[in-house]
Amino acid sequence: MLSAFALIFRLNVPLFGKMISNINAGEQRQSLFDTTEKDSFLFNAFMTFQTLLLFSIFLFSAVTGQDYFTNPNIPKTITITTILLATSFLFYLFKKMIYSIFGRIFVEKSIYKMMFVNYQGLFCTWGVSLYLPVLWILLVGKYLFVAYIFFTISYLAFRITLIYRFIHIFFNKNTGLLFFNLYLCAQEIIPLVFLYEGLIYLYNIIEKNNIWQ
Repeated sequence: MLSAFALIFRLNVPLFGKMISNINAGEQRQSLFDTTEKDSFLFNAFMTFQTLLLFSIFLFSAVTGQDYFTNPNIPKTITITTILLATSFLFYLFKKMIYSIFGRIFVEKSIYKMMFVNYQGLFCTWGVSLYLPVLWILLVGKYLFVAYIFFTISYLAFRITLIYRFIHIFFNKNTGLLFFNLYLCAQEIIPLVFLYEGLIYLYNIIEKNNIWQ
């Protein structure tokens, strides 16, 4: 994955720079995520996949490091990581669906599109930072709290920046306060509760399967 990212970065430096700038993109600013060129689509797809996969690898490595799964073999590792990847992808689609519903209700089309531009640019940028905790766990393998600190800082920076962008967009709107309250509940609290409960459910299924075997 790291080699693929290095190659894609080398071949698409302008797109990578534009992805960073999309974090703070304005209403009238063109985004690579609004274009339909093949290279932009593939770049966007890879960066999204990279974020979800690195998150899944980190999550699996973290729970393995805490002895929730003891000495998993290669097939088990691949299976659980794939399940986590699928779960993360569904969670990602769920959050985008909520953004879509709220955006269509509360704001005009230009701001609605800008919301997705900001979110996608920030989400993919966060994915790059996930290399730090993932490589620490996989290559160093000791002092796992350092990897957890890296992950926590990067995630908090991701969420705080995203919340700031939403405050900036809706602070002066008539419906801004209502939207912001709904945003905090529907985007920052309820989805994380669903994700937590879903991961606990998956863990119980996997543990029962291991006991049965």
